Amino acid sequence: MERLLVLIAGFVALSVMLLLPATAAYSGYQSTVNILRTEAEINARLTSQLVNANPELWKVETLRLEELLRRRPLDRTPEVRSVLDAAGALVSAVRDEVGAPHVEAASPVYDSGRVVGTLRVQRSLRPLLVQTAWFALLGVLLGGAVFTALKVLPLRALHRTQERLVHEATHDALTGLPNRVLFRDRLEQAMRRCERTGRPMALLYLDVDRFKDINDSLGHEAGDRVLRHVARILQSCVEAGIQRMRRSADSEFTIARLGGDEFTVLLESAAAMQDVSSLAERILEALQAPVAVGGNELVVSGSLGIALYPHDHATLDTLLCQADMAMYRAKDLGRNTYQYFNDELNRSIQHRIALEQSLRGALERGEFRLHYQPKAHLATGAVTGVEALLRWERPGFGLVGPDAFIPALEESRLIVPVGAWVIETACAQLVAWDRAGMAGLSMAVNLSARQFHDRDLPQRIADILRTHDIAPCRLELELTESLLMEDNELSRKILLELARVGVRVAIDDFGTGHSSLAYLKRFKVDTLKMDRSFVRDLPHDAAIATAVTALAHSLSLSVVCEGVETAEQLAFLRTLDCDAIQGFFLGRPMPVPAIDDWLRRHRAGDEALTAWRRLAPAAPRREPRRLVATQTEAA
Repeated sequence: MERLLVLIAGFVALSVMLLLPATAAYSGYQSTVNILRTEAEINARLTSQLVNANPELWKVETLRLEELLRRRPLDRTPEVRSVLDAAGALVSAVRDEVGAPHVEAASPVYDSGRVVGTLRVQRSLRPLLVQTAWFALLGVLLGGAVFTALKVLPLRALHRTQERLVHEATHDALTGLPNRVLFRDRLEQAMRRCERTGRPMALLYLDVDRFKDINDSLGHEAGDRVLRHVARILQSCVEAGIQRMRRSADSEFTIARLGGDEFTVLLESAAAMQDVSSLAERILEALQAPVAVGGNELVVSGSLGIALYPHDHATLDTLLCQADMAMYRAKDLGRNTYQYFNDELNRSIQHRIALEQSLRGALERGEFRLHYQPKAHLATGAVTGVEALLRWERPGFGLVGPDAFIPALEESRLIVPVGAWVIETACAQLVAWDRAGMAGLSMAVNLSARQFHDRDLPQRIADILRTHDIAPCRLELELTESLLMEDNELSRKILLELARVGVRVAIDDFGTGHSSLAYLKRFKVDTLKMDRSFVRDLPHDAAIATAVTALAHSLSLSVVCEGVETAEQLAFLRTLDCDAIQGFFLGRPMPVPAIDDWLRRHRAGDEALTAWRRLAPAAPRREPRRLVATQTEAA
C-alpha cells in the first residue's frame, strides 16, 4: 500500500513538472507565431498602400519604408523587419539584435492585386525560452508540493491507522494496558537482557478475588469499572515504588492485563526480594481502598503470585506458570496475600498434577472403595445405620483417605460421576444387607458442593432408589453448612426436589461454618451432625455442644454426635439427651467384609461391641427421637 501511494504521488508530480513548462512553451510559441503573422499582415498592408501611391518609385523610398517598418503596435520584442521585391532582393529593413533561435512570418505586398514584393518579420525565441525555464522551475516546485501532499499526508494517515491497529492489537481496550501479546514479547526481551546482564527480575501475577461475584451481582459494567480501578492502582503503586528497586540506568517495567481479572507486573533489575515484597504489600493495601461502583462502595482484594528470574530457572511459559501457581497458592491461603514460587510449591503442584492424572480413569479401573462407619441410637443402643466413606486404592500407594484426593476430584469435576457411583454402590450394599437378614439400616452419604449443584441429582437419586427398591427415607444426604449458606435459587430448588423424592437431609460438621441459623427454618432439614471438634473437649468444654443440642431439639431435629471416642464423652452426651453417636468408641470405618462381621456380632450381642450400652444412662427426659422411618434392630 505504501509503495502504491509513492508511485501515484510520483506520477502526478512528474506530470505537473512536465506539463506546466510544456504547456507554457507551446502556448508561448503559438502566441509568438500569431503575433508575427499579424504584424506581417499589418505592415504588408501599409507597404501596399505606399506601393499603390507610387508604383514606379516605391523601391527607392527607403526612408518611408523604414518609417513604416519601425511601427510596433503590439510589443517591444526584438525583431528584424524587411521588405523584399518580387525577385527576393532586399529593398529596406529595420534590424534589432535578434539571436538564434528565432521564428519568422511573411506577408505579400500588392500593387493593384499583383504581388510585387514580400514583407518578412523575424522574432527571437530567447524570451520564450526564458519564460519556459521559469515555468519549468515553477513546475518543479509545484510537482514537489504535489508529491509531498500526495505521499506524506496519505502515508501519515496510513501510518496513524497502522499505529492504531497495532495499538489495538497489543493493548487492552478496557484499561489501555499492554495485553498478553505485547506482554509476552516484552517478557521475552526482558529475559534476554537478564541473561545478558545477570540482573534479576521479578514477575508478579495478580488475580482479583471474587471478581465473578461482582460481575454476577452488579453487572459487567461494574466489573469493568473495578478492572480500570485495579489498573490505576497498579500503575500508581509501581511507578511510586520502582525508584526504590532500580539502578540509575534501569527503569524498565511493564504492567499488563492478560485477560479477565488477571494482571501482571514485570519488574526488571529487581534489587532484592524485600523490595519486591514491599511493592506487593503496597499493591494489596492500595486495592482495599473503597471504590464507588454504581452507588455501592466496594472493597476489592487480590491474590499475588511472584516468580523470580533467573532464580527460578524457567522458560517464558514456565515462568508465567510459576507465577500463576504462586498466585493460586495465595488464594488457597485465604486470598488478599502474596506468595513466592519455590521448590516446595513446585513439588506440591507436581504432586497435585500427578494425583489428578491418577484419578482420571480410577473409577473405570475399579480403584475406589467404600468403607462404612456404624451409627447407633444413644438411648436404645440400636445400630440405626452406617455412613458410607469413600477411599481410594491407589496403585503403588495403598489405601488413600478422602482428605488427600476429594479436593482434586472436586477441582477436576470428577466428583460428579464418582459421587453417583458412591450412591449407587451404597444403595446396592443396603439391598445386600437386607437379603442377609440385616434389614432396616439407613445409609448416610456425603454430597460435595459440585455434586449438589448438579441439576440432575434428584432424578438420578430417584432412579437409583427405584432400581434397588429402597425406601427413600433410608437414604440420608449429608451437606456442609457452607453449602446451604449460599441460599440461592438453585439450592432451594434442588432441596425441594430432594424432599419430594423423600430422602433425608443432614447438615454435616454443624457449627464449623459461618453460621446463619435462618437457613434451618428456610430449608427442610432432618438432622444436625455435631462436629467432632465440639465433642473432642467434652465434658470439660460443653457450652457449644449444649447449645447445639438445645437448638436442634427446639427445631425438632435429630442430633448426631461425631467423633465419640471415650466413655466420658458418651456419658456427657447422654446427659444432653443427644439422639445418636458415631465415632471410634462405637466403631471405626470398615470395608464390607469387616462391617458385615461387625454388624452380625453386634446383633448377636458381642460383649466387646455392646459393653458401652451398659454405661449408666442419664434419666431420659423425653421419648427417643426416631432417626429413620424403620428401626428393626433390638437393643
